[in-house]
Amino acid sequence: MKKFVSFLLAVVIISSMVPLAVTAGAATAPKHRTGDDPVVSETVPETAAEATEETTAEPSETQETTAETTAVEETTAPAETTEPATQETTEPVITPEAPKNFSVKSTGKDNVIIRWDKTANATSYVISRADEKSNGKMGKYAVIKTIDDMNINSYKNTANIKAGTVYKYKIVAKRTAGTTTTSPASTVTAMTNPDDVKTLKVSKKTTTTMEIKWSKSSKATKYIIERADENSNGKYDGYKKIKTVKSSVTNYADKGLKTGYAYKYKVKVQRTKSSITKNSSGKAVKNVTTLAAPENLKNIKSTTTAIKIGWDAVNKASKYEVYRKDAKTKYAKIKTTTSTTYTDKDVTTGKNYKYKVRAVRVIGKKNYYGAAAAVKTSTAVTGVNGLTVKSILNRGLFSWNSVSGASGYDIFVKKSDGTWLKKASTPYTNYLTGKLKSGKTYTFQIKPYKGSGEGKVYGQAKTASVTASNTAYGQTPSGTWVEVCIETQQMYMYVNNKLYISTPVITGYAYNDRRTTKGYHHVLSKASPANLRGSYGGSSWNVTVSYWLGFTGDGQGIHDATWQPNFGGEYYKNSSRGSHGCVNTPTSAVAKIYSKAYVGMPVIVY
Repeated sequence: MKKFVSFLLAVVIISSMVPLAVTAGAATAPKHRTGDDPVVSETVPETAAEATEETTAEPSETQETTAETTAVEETTAPAETTEPATQETTEPVITPEAPKNFSVKSTGKDNVIIRWDKTANATSYVISRADEKSNGKMGKYAVIKTIDDMNINSYKNTANIKAGTVYKYKIVAKRTAGTTTTSPASTVTAMTNPDDVKTLKVSKKTTTTMEIKWSKSSKATKYIIERADENSNGKYDGYKKIKTVKSSVTNYADKGLKTGYAYKYKVKVQRTKSSITKNSSGKAVKNVTTLAAPENLKNIKSTTTAIKIGWDAVNKASKYEVYRKDAKTKYAKIKTTTSTTYTDKDVTTGKNYKYKVRAVRVIGKKNYYGAAAAVKTSTAVTGVNGLTVKSILNRGLFSWNSVSGASGYDIFVKKSDGTWLKKASTPYTNYLTGKLKSGKTYTFQIKPYKGSGEGKVYGQAKTASVTASNTAYGQTPSGTWVEVCIETQQMYMYVNNKLYISTPVITGYAYNDRRTTKGYHHVLSKASPANLRGSYGGSSWNVTVSYWLGFTGDGQGIHDATWQPNFGGEYYKNSSRGSHGCVNTPTSAVAKIYSKAYVGMPVIVY
């Protein structure tokens, strides 16, 4: 009985299994593992005999068993086709390939764009990113984006992006078709562009140099310096790299530039990390080399009420600024002009002024200045008055009244072509010409001036003519003689009718009876050494001189005077320096004169 029950249970089980297998094969998709191998379905027995093999041990129940067996055979007949049906409807598990050509398409300082080739069989892409830390090391990967649209094969990453930072990206392709499979990862490293330096300026410049200075960048491994030059038509050439410097350097002096030209500079931060080099877009600054100072700044003309100054044009100058000061004021701007001359009418007669002029170049609304040139000048002094002239021994002796405020007087002679030739300049009110051609008439001009150099301002000139005459007091010397000009305090000795020596002297005090006597004299006595004794106005003297040439009966003569510190000028107008009528002479000069002099030699004082 137990065997019969077992047989019935076997039949029931077999009967229930056959339709289940067929149903699963026809209506349900096969289930797969996550690996490469598909999941295999369970298999039913091929024949009923196999299923009933255990029940043949009880023949006494053969009829019942046979009936049941027949039913099983009918039911299980299709089992022979169950396995082929299951194999036809089961799909293999497909793992997509890793995305190919995963690369960085572009970077900015706040974004990274990555791309890849589309992957067959993928249903999504998963992108992860690892960030560079502040200590330079890389962090862990974290998913930043999942892309389900298979028409997309690039991604622009902007979230939490920092300038000049290294990022590592990882991408995998996924396939979900009942079972999810994932490709191996593709990786790429990117670095965002660094930020520009915060500040850039021109710290120093000259006519040919420009020095730039910038703030330090913590991301820099180098700095790239580029320059764009102004060309001849005022436009700029493109930027060109002129220097690369270390990250420790924050300034650069550019030399050999053109004066007054504009230059643009750009400093780029360069960072190299993980075999990647990126540059910032560049911080820019523009400036102009210092314009040249105006050349030939001078006083063109001055009157008692105006001063006209002028200068040469400066290359690249748009305009000029004129500044003025006097002895009591500081420089102040009085005019801006595009001209190269300026007439100042707000002046005081005879007053000194100083002017400065500098060139200015205007680009847009900004002024760029040049170096200043300066000139001293003044309004004109009055003209010469009281001019007298006389001829003596083929010389012209000119005298005139002092001009108030004058610094001195320039002496000009008129040439045969009508132009004027400057002969001398003197601070005194007299002038003795050199030897002129006897009988010829010469025209001289005396021009008072104030100031000096480029700042010299002339007053009205006075002109006078003189005809040379080789006489003095009605006589004409010849051979060897001495001339003494009191007004110019000069003494000349001629030997054999040629100038032998000229020397400054000090004659007698000019304002009383101590004056040296004018006239045509002769040497009366000659001694070396000589003792000079005398008295005047309650004072007396007793001195020994090395050389003595007396020429008047009252004791006037030519001699050395070691007590005089210097000679010439107008010392004879000072009572403590002017002599008592003698001609005080430097020792070296009187020694030469003494050696050629003789008793009876003419001494002409005028």
